Amino acid sequence: MRRAIYQAIDVETIIGKVLRGQAVPTGSPISALLDGYLPELEKRAPYDPAAARALLKEAGYGDGFSVTLDCVNVTYRAAVCQAIATMLAQVGIKVTYQPSPSATFFPKLTQAATSFFEFGWSPAPDPWATLNSIVRTYDGTSAGTFNAGRYSNPMLDELIDAIRVEPDIAKRRRLIGNALRLIHDELPLLPLYRRKLTWAMRPGITVSAWPNDVLELRWIKIN
Repeated sequence: MRRAIYQAIDVETIIGKVLRGQAVPTGSPISALLDGYLPELEKRAPYDPAAARALLKEAGYGDGFSVTLDCVNVTYRAAVCQAIATMLAQVGIKVTYQPSPSATFFPKLTQAATSFFEFGWSPAPDPWATLNSIVRTYDGTSAGTFNAGRYSNPMLDELIDAIRVEPDIAKRRRLIGNALRLIHDELPLLPLYRRKLTWAMRPGITVSAWPNDVLELRWIKIN
């Protein structure tokens, strides 16, 4: 089912038409800037509506189904969600698009009160924090806080926990790679794209920017 939805979404069109080219498609759950990143996982499964319909039929949903898509009501994200809803309709999935403010949307993730959702994740300095937050089994404390689908895989949990405490960098990278490959195969979340953040400034001003749209005054230098 997850792979069917994955192959029904034309990310290249979303980037070109909705995001005006200000993104790159990705098949990896973590950024190339993070330790342990595997470039071979960057390649996405091809956009293929016929394959998506075949996978839906194989899963027992040959006539499609209806679902609500929860999204944050940020302009560009709302537009992406609307595009996704249109694309899924082409393979028989009737999507009701439901935008909401962040204060309403994110509690749905932490409380697992949504069945279908789109969200973004700014990279932490280390992949463990990302993996522990979004794909580790929810434990009611810190692990799996944003694992909204309550996906659970003991093998992945074991890898994530080992990454947290492994001091040897080579071994740690292998653990990260194994975790990323497992995620790539099982698709607990469907990777879409990475945004390009564009900042403009006049001559004489130097800015160091976070990768999450936040501009901090302490890192602005006027020459």
